[in-house]
Amino acid sequence: MLKSFLKSIKDEWNLMINEKMIFIVILIIPILINLLIGYEFSKGQIDHIKMAINDQDNSSLSRMITSSFIDDEVFDVEYFTDNSDDMKDLFKESKIKTGLIIPKGFKEDVTKLKSPSVLLLYDGSHMPTASKAKSKASEILLTLKTGTSIKMISGKLNLTESEAKNIAQGIKFRQRTLYNPTKSYKNFLNTGLGTAVVQSAIALMAAVAIRRNKLNKKKSKRASHLLGKILFYGSLGFISLILCILIQWKVFNIPFRGDFKIALILSLLLSLSVSTFSIMVSSLISNKMVALLINAVIFVPNTLMVGYTWPVMSMPKPYRIASGFYPFYHYADNLRNLFLKGIDLASMYGDLFWYLKFILVAYIIALIGVFIRKVDTEKEGDKVVS
Repeated sequence: MLKSFLKSIKDEWNLMINEKMIFIVILIIPILINLLIGYEFSKGQIDHIKMAINDQDNSSLSRMITSSFIDDEVFDVEYFTDNSDDMKDLFKESKIKTGLIIPKGFKEDVTKLKSPSVLLLYDGSHMPTASKAKSKASEILLTLKTGTSIKMISGKLNLTESEAKNIAQGIKFRQRTLYNPTKSYKNFLNTGLGTAVVQSAIALMAAVAIRRNKLNKKKSKRASHLLGKILFYGSLGFISLILCILIQWKVFNIPFRGDFKIALILSLLLSLSVSTFSIMVSSLISNKMVALLINAVIFVPNTLMVGYTWPVMSMPKPYRIASGFYPFYHYADNLRNLFLKGIDLASMYGDLFWYLKFILVAYIIALIGVFIRKVDTEKEGDKVVS
């Protein structure tokens, strides 16, 4: 049994050393992707949003509004249009993502307390940019509105600035964003996107790990042969996951508030789960291409299916049910919460026990697969599909 177990690991090790593909796919590519993702989101915030302004009033107040947008680093005011039709063309040609129209007589209406409006336009074809532009533009205009109201009330009612401020603000609303106060996309996305590629790599490489010409004729030794494959790919994937986590933490400074030992446990269980499931597929399906496609369909779109980028609670009911069967579902949010919230191990007990049950069930099915599988005496490579 031990000899068969060690031989199984040695076979995969030699394959990795000789052909390099396993090493490249499970270790090198995830590290490169994590570096690319880290640099891509290094700012954490969307900025340099191209903008156009149509100032029909050209008053001191409208110019002050324009200057506020020009001076803000989130916006790049590149166009000043003469009419709204020109702005519409700029949106259609994707030259701008945000537009501001200040109507004629704006300052005069403000002075007469007529509550005039300015029009903000956003390109809804790119929702993250539109959301950021809307949030920042609202913040700028609210600040200007409050300042203007304070001056008007102070002048008309002959009040002190403090008294006028209390009247202008009315009810005060205080807000605080916990765990990710800067609303950084880097903190929100990188850990999940960076580790998702690892489990996809494990799934693709392990999908063809059970080779008919390598199976022992003695079925009693096939269990240890199977276990060797699972542990090899599980261990390799575990190393890759930890390297990716360290890159996001140490290189790109995503705050890690939890216990790193918990990340080790969580990552090991994810890696073993994906490895066991993929070996199970390989044991049941001898056609390599079909096994690869099955694993690709299941694991590649995981960040979407498990609610990492779009919340599960907002998905149709079948998706909400299905998401719980994915190993990554029990990993992604826990890892992000470990980074940003510093959650403890007790809060993950349900997910950790799920992993143990998943590994056990997948291993039993894989055992059935290798027990019923016939031994092929042809040399590996004699035919493309076994």
